[in-house]
Amino acid sequence: MKIGIVGAGSAGLFAANELGKTFGSDVKIKIFDAGPNIDDRTCPQKSEYECAQCDPCRIMSGVGGAGAWSSGILNLNKNIGGNLEDLCSKANLDINEIMNQIDNFFVANGAPNDIFDPYNNGGDLKQLKRKCAANDIRFIPIKQRLLGSKNTPKVIKSIVHQLGTDYDIEIIPNTRISTFSKDKTLTFEKGGKEQFDFLLIAPGRWGMLWLANICQKLDIKTYYEPLDIGVRVEVSSIIMEDICENIQRDPKFHIITPKYNDFIRTFCVNHKGYVVKENYEENIVGVNGHQISLNGESETSNFAFLIRQHLTAPLEDTTEYGRSIAKQTSILGGYKPLVQTLGDLRDGHRSRQSLIDRNPVQPSLNDYTPGDISMAYPYRFITDILEGLEILDNVIPGVNNNSTLIYAPEFKRSAKKVDVNKYLESKQVENIFFAGDGAGLSRGIVAAATTGIIAAKGIINKITNTM
Repeated sequence: MKIGIVGAGSAGLFAANELGKTFGSDVKIKIFDAGPNIDDRTCPQKSEYECAQCDPCRIMSGVGGAGAWSSGILNLNKNIGGNLEDLCSKANLDINEIMNQIDNFFVANGAPNDIFDPYNNGGDLKQLKRKCAANDIRFIPIKQRLLGSKNTPKVIKSIVHQLGTDYDIEIIPNTRISTFSKDKTLTFEKGGKEQFDFLLIAPGRWGMLWLANICQKLDIKTYYEPLDIGVRVEVSSIIMEDICENIQRDPKFHIITPKYNDFIRTFCVNHKGYVVKENYEENIVGVNGHQISLNGESETSNFAFLIRQHLTAPLEDTTEYGRSIAKQTSILGGYKPLVQTLGDLRDGHRSRQSLIDRNPVQPSLNDYTPGDISMAYPYRFITDILEGLEILDNVIPGVNNNSTLIYAPEFKRSAKKVDVNKYLESKQVENIFFAGDGAGLSRGIVAAATTGIIAAKGIINKITNTM
């Protein structure tokens, strides 16, 4: 019996671990990833840590997945990252047990023991929730564990070693899959094919367009998901200190904007972290955030401020819509991220380098173009961002300062959601399973790992029933 897994992110690795625990080396498991192995990674900045964020290594995160190689925040909450409780319930699994299993596995393989639990700071949490309630903001308390880029290589190496040593699972990096077929055959970009009894497709967000195209060719149904688009906000770290160090490392604030009633949220908060450049694809750049370690080394903190946007006919393709905004932003920035002070954005002025140089908040990203984000973003989105920051300032005083830096584009491309059954098996093609962000089934490390475990349970049931 042979099982092929496409993608060595958290979905693929946790699925492989689940399969290995059940079958040991009796079932042959191979994991293919387009990116490099851990020992083959190099940092072009010659840094002591490996962040997978700067060019060129960011483009392919490699074994471990993009989420782990950036900040590596484990959100241990069933309401974050997708409809996880419902997915687990359908598969007769307990979401709380699954999340504990995922967290314990990370800790056993070297994740820090430090955990951020807002419920352990009762007075501070209550005061924050009171402030949020008074300003029509919803705060989502989440227990979190931070891997951090300096620690990530050790964790991933330990997981890979355990899978290979305990279960003889083979991880094959630097291997692009050009396509897969209904007969469970993988075709490799560099030539050759290999057939399996079961396939688990978990390519991550960087593989979502590839996956959507193949699903269309194989008549596997997919559905458009909402787009998350916005900006990355950077402020002096002391502004975020009370919340990030005393209550929650990556605080989640949800806001409904007054003018358009749009949903906007904070995401991927990097306290004392860095803004980094991403290459989404040719001629499209963007920004993300990065956290090196628990203590942080930067004088600034940054977070994504994302608007959730649904589309209806005739244009339902949220990926293409987001891509078009990101492309024109990239063009205006000379294929570098645009940076603007919040004061200039509010006043309708283009930011210039001379102003940035004397701005109280200095950019943690070096490769940028000062500009005017409102020339690239729709008026509605600019209005949402300005209103949202004004409201958030009531809870985090200082985020709405003129000196606050705004970076664009920042958007989280939503994968098309694959039509699957309760065990995440394709409803159209038997024995092909899907998991993770690239299949539109999760968002984030823990959520992706959860879907990997669910898919593995489905494969285990099928194999067990045939024995």
